[in-house]
Amino acid sequence: MNKRAKRTGREKHLLTERLKSLAASSLARKIGCLRAEDFPSSSFFDSLPTLSFSPHRIIRCNDQLYLVKRGLVEVWHMQQDFLVKKLTVGTFFGDMPLLGQTMLVTRAVSGEAGAMVSVMDVDAARRWLEADSIKLVEKLGPRLVNADEQHYRAMFQNADSRVAALLLGLAGEGTTVEGLTQAGIGETLGAYRETVANMLNAMKRERLIDVGRMKITLLDKRGLRELSEM
Repeated sequence: MNKRAKRTGREKHLLTERLKSLAASSLARKIGCLRAEDFPSSSFFDSLPTLSFSPHRIIRCNDQLYLVKRGLVEVWHMQQDFLVKKLTVGTFFGDMPLLGQTMLVTRAVSGEAGAMVSVMDVDAARRWLEADSIKLVEKLGPRLVNADEQHYRAMFQNADSRVAALLLGLAGEGTTVEGLTQAGIGETLGAYRETVANMLNAMKRERLIDVGRMKITLLDKRGLRELSEM
């Protein structure tokens, strides 16, 4: 294959700005999801070694977990070069399969003022597990279940089933979902806003929901549940 053919092949993988926004939203929910303040034995992190980075330096995450101690760390998509998330002090990030943490298709870069991070290798992660096993399970277990559910829905369900499942989950025992826009639903599900609008309009016609300003009322939760399982 010549160089021109290779370039053409790569160009086909460029994302539109809308897809970049959806991808960033999805990645942001998966990276940097643990915070030190959520764990009772936070003093454990004070004993970890630290590294300092000058501004705009790549922080390599091979089999290590980091904790932002000072400054800011930016997460960027490696190939598409768009900002995914900014990690503040107290946030964990890195590649640590033992704790279900991964950077996926992103890289970490120190912010404009640089950054200091604590470093946790596998041995330190095991010690953390011994100290905070229950709390870690409480934090990570639901995320793993949610990831499996999202993967199944994305692979095998249509958009209307996924929207119905989301509304039911957000409503809980109640019958209303407030403060959620069509764009917000789209970002959560990785779908275009227009697709979400079409699905909501169809549900409204079927008297499954009623849509107001920043408010969705669930009129037929049984019907929505049946739709969510299709």
